Amino acid sequence: MNSISFRVLFLGIFLPAVLYIFTVQILETYLQRKETHALQNTMIRDYEALYEGRYGISEEIRTNIERYLKGSILRSLGVATKIVVTTKKGTLLYPRYFEEGGSDFTSNKGSSSEMDASFNYIETAENNFQTLNEGLLVSVDVKVKHNSWLTNGILIVYLFSSVSILYRYYKRKAMEWAAARDNELKRIDLLEGKLAEQEQSLREVSEKEKDYIRRIEGLKHDKEHLESDINHLKDEAELQRKKSLEIDEVLDEMEKIEQQAESNLVVKEEKELEIIQLREEISQLKRLEQQDARKRKKAADEVEKRFSVLYKNVVFQRRALEGYSSLPQDFQLKAEEIIHRLNEDSSQVDIKRKLFSKKGKLPIFEVLFSYSGRIYLKRKEDKKFEIVAIGTKNTQEQDIAFIEGMF
Repeated sequence: MNSISFRVLFLGIFLPAVLYIFTVQILETYLQRKETHALQNTMIRDYEALYEGRYGISEEIRTNIERYLKGSILRSLGVATKIVVTTKKGTLLYPRYFEEGGSDFTSNKGSSSEMDASFNYIETAENNFQTLNEGLLVSVDVKVKHNSWLTNGILIVYLFSSVSILYRYYKRKAMEWAAARDNELKRIDLLEGKLAEQEQSLREVSEKEKDYIRRIEGLKHDKEHLESDINHLKDEAELQRKKSLEIDEVLDEMEKIEQQAESNLVVKEEKELEIIQLREEISQLKRLEQQDARKRKKAADEVEKRFSVLYKNVVFQRRALEGYSSLPQDFQLKAEEIIHRLNEDSSQVDIKRKLFSKKGKLPIFEVLFSYSGRIYLKRKEDKKFEIVAIGTKNTQEQDIAFIEGMF
């Protein structure tokens, strides 16, 4: 995997913010409609008390609205609700304010006589009846506050979703790159096998060619002897006839051998051309492998710089750094967790087994991570840990062979 798609990276960074803005706007619209519908059904409950004039309609609206707001959890989540209730003619019923010294027509406590109280009830009931006949208008303005529990929760959900998508995309690309690299290595091995077969075939053809040439030279020598004998035995007709027959057979055989030699030369030329093509393909694949090796070396250098700063109590061999650089990202995280434990408190690291222990040499230990990951290390005389190699179960044989070479 050479790089991550800019389009995917762009969407992963900016899409959560865009979705957050649209979600807040849609949520405000939805809550505004919901609150308006709920208040229309909630703000007046006791019509009988209003028609009897026990209290004013504004007090009924105020009491029911405040009870509804106290029972709503939206305010604790950061939702601000502004409610205005008026009649169709524009009379403000909620919120209602009174000037100093004024009084509401619903304030009937402390009346001087039963007649005044009765009059106030009748007047209140008439006002309530007229207001209800005019019709009520509810205006609700809902605002979702930023940096509240609700908006922060929405933003966190979108951010985690974006990070999860980017992680899955990166993991899939890494697996595709590893599979492509394995296919290239297999192809190199296959081409090298074909090259060995073609070289063997070419050697066999060369041996056959040499044999045919020797046989032709021998036949030519026989031909010269036969011609000499024919010149000396002209008088013997029967013998001459037999000799001529032998010469014809020899010539036929020579012709056949020459034809076979010509066909072998054609096959040889074809094999040589095929070998040249295979060598070109192998050289191209080796160049790609060298480029990949340079990339791994650069990655190992960067890892060495970072580890030398972070982990003062751990020493790394070059093979360990290169093995760490070739691991997938999730394996690198698990391996670095083991390295961090070694640096801080080695007692937290579980040793699977001791691999090698020879007289005069420090023993090599094996530590597992992520099921198939392997770290090979030893404790130096200065109490520091030296990590010899890092790999997986697939590279275990090569890593152990490398460690054996150290002894």
